[in-house]
Amino acid sequence: MRTPQATGTAPVRTDRPVLAGGLLVATGLADVLAAFGMLRSGVFVVLSEGGMHQVDLTFWAWLQMAIGAAVALAGLGAVTGRRGAGTVAIGCAGLAIAVDLLMLPYAPIRLLIVAAVDAAAIRLLLRHRPVAGRAG
Repeated sequence: MRTPQATGTAPVRTDRPVLAGGLLVATGLADVLAAFGMLRSGVFVVLSEGGMHQVDLTFWAWLQMAIGAAVALAGLGAVTGRRGAGTVAIGCAGLAIAVDLLMLPYAPIRLLIVAAVDAAAIRLLLRHRPVAGRAG
């Protein structure tokens, strides 16, 4: 970014959303590591009025791992500033938020934090999108 000139002009924005890409890479890696931990831990035990039930989350762990890897790669793509990478990153982050919210009963605090950071990255990417008809 350039510094504003003495005439009071606004700073020129760069073409790459580095912060949003970095946030997506971090949340993607967090999802991959958490999914790997879920795969290694086995089944979850849920207590209810009817007793104890074992819940196997293997499918959801693999799904979370795949989406986490896609989010991390989309974040790297957004950092490079390629055309269309922002749109792909927004789509991957939205999908990651949906899967994180489905897994909410099993790891609520981590998933709320990851979903909030993904939402912040989506907001940054949406603010960075070029407006049609604007010269620049």
